Amino acid sequence: MSDGPRPSRLAATSLAVVIGLMLAACTGAAAPSASTPSASGTPPAPSASAPGSGPAAAIDVDTLLAAAGANDGQTVRVTGNFLADETSAQLCAVLMESYPPQCGGGVRLTGPVPADTLAALDTTKEPDLKRMWWGYVTVTGMFHASGDDGRPSLDIQSIDLVEG
Repeated sequence: MSDGPRPSRLAATSLAVVIGLMLAACTGAAAPSASTPSASGTPPAPSASAPGSGPAAAIDVDTLLAAAGANDGQTVRVTGNFLADETSAQLCAVLMESYPPQCGGGVRLTGPVPADTLAALDTTKEPDLKRMWWGYVTVTGMFHASGDDGRPSLDIQSIDLVEG
């Protein structure tokens, strides 16, 4: 016995397709983003750029180091905690809150640091402490997975302070 007309199987399927399309449009399910893993399940290296195209969007130090082999020899933009003394500089994944701060996991920076950048950073002021500078920056440069001392290094092309 029937209590009324039943929708046909075609009508039910059509309704399901329309609802699916509406949901996809509402959630923005379109083309995958650049950070979506490939069919192999491996995400693309986010910092490497095509030859001649300039550096890609800035990544953090941990992301750079996780894809060190893929980024070796590439121009990269990396945001992290800058820490320098009078003889060396590094870009740190974590800046430990000691005074002066200490670097927790990082990349050695090579090349000159512009004086105006150093002037804008925090620094030790006490005469009995080692002179150091620190702050949050984005560095663009050529990455080497294994530098002269065996540590990863980044040849400085430019340094930009990150506000905030």
